[in-house]
Amino acid sequence: MARDSLYPVSVKAGKPILGMLPTGWQKLSLDKCLNIEARKAYIQDNQEYDLVTVKRSRGGVIRREHLKGKDISVKSQFYIKEGDFLISKRQIVHGACGLVPKALSGSIVSNEYCVLTGKSGFYLPYMEFLSESLYFQQTCFHSSIGVHIEKMIFKLDSWFKWPFNIPPLSEQKRIVKILSTWDEAISVTEKLLTNSQQQKKALMQQLLTGKKRLLDENGVRFSGEWVYLTFDNAFIVANKKSTQVKSSDYLQSGSIPIIDQGQSRIAGYCNNLEVYSDVPVIVFGDHTRCVKWIEFVFCPGADGTQVIKTSKILEPKLGYYLLSNTDIPNLGYSRHMRELKEKDFRLPLDIKEQQKIAAVLSAADAEISTLEKKLACLKDEKKALMQQLLTGKRRVKVDEAVAE
Repeated sequence: MARDSLYPVSVKAGKPILGMLPTGWQKLSLDKCLNIEARKAYIQDNQEYDLVTVKRSRGGVIRREHLKGKDISVKSQFYIKEGDFLISKRQIVHGACGLVPKALSGSIVSNEYCVLTGKSGFYLPYMEFLSESLYFQQTCFHSSIGVHIEKMIFKLDSWFKWPFNIPPLSEQKRIVKILSTWDEAISVTEKLLTNSQQQKKALMQQLLTGKKRLLDENGVRFSGEWVYLTFDNAFIVANKKSTQVKSSDYLQSGSIPIIDQGQSRIAGYCNNLEVYSDVPVIVFGDHTRCVKWIEFVFCPGADGTQVIKTSKILEPKLGYYLLSNTDIPNLGYSRHMRELKEKDFRLPLDIKEQQKIAAVLSAADAEISTLEKKLACLKDEKKALMQQLLTGKRRVKVDEAVAE
């Protein structure tokens, strides 16, 4: 098997190529920068211990489990401290590395992990960002052995032979400070996004069940009757086979977007003349159970893509939210449309109340979409800045908090 075919999706295939050495930097192997720590833990049967693991894609060091010594099967364990840099020997090809947080100081790991600290002249938090570089990821992969991507073992001695361009200590600290500012902005936005998603979920539970009634245009709370409708009373399956596109005919660009049952909003493009223009519609994934609201001209995918419209007594956007909130059991790659058709849907008869509910939930969606775009923008900007700072293409002023 060719080595490039073994690459995990998170790492671009190819041999690591170190860029030009910036002025004032040093080309060093990381054994000149890092110490290997081995703080032996003598496991006592009745003592309790926190065991940690490292998440893939540089997701951080987290607590795995809390056990008494007698319940720990591997007795060869080592203490870790706040600020240590951990590398999972079995998962580093997937980006499993990171700094130990204060809350996990004193936890233990087995010899399946490399525990590293910084030597004089090297600022260990710099590793947190260096580990996000393509060069770092590729050197870890090329320093691992194995015939399968899930069974590769990292060899620290081999990795220590790779050279890295390392800035002076003062510049390392300034780079960390700058990039940490971006991380803080990303973290804040992620929390805001999670909060908005949770608020929308709670709002849907209240509004789509009638537990919370909204105010009409005169400021009076709606009080009309709610009824149950069958799928056939509320919805219309409106597939047009002539507009469908096979997955083998998807293009990377084109004039018409293709909407299918996959997770992505747009699966591909085509240049078909016959299109689905009677919008808005709801697209339901027969195999995937994905529900999408589509307001633009498109072509549906051929496999498992069900196009649904609402009857005259149901506001279309409310129909979308009702389907999105419907619990359909996962039957694997079976057809789920028959499950959906057996459901009943509770809704107000007053079309104005339906529209008001849809408008409130649409506003919540708009807020979520804004935060998602902001988060994506922050991540892209950080990635671009990091690429410049970690290669020395953009230098920082040691006596100032901004990049040149």
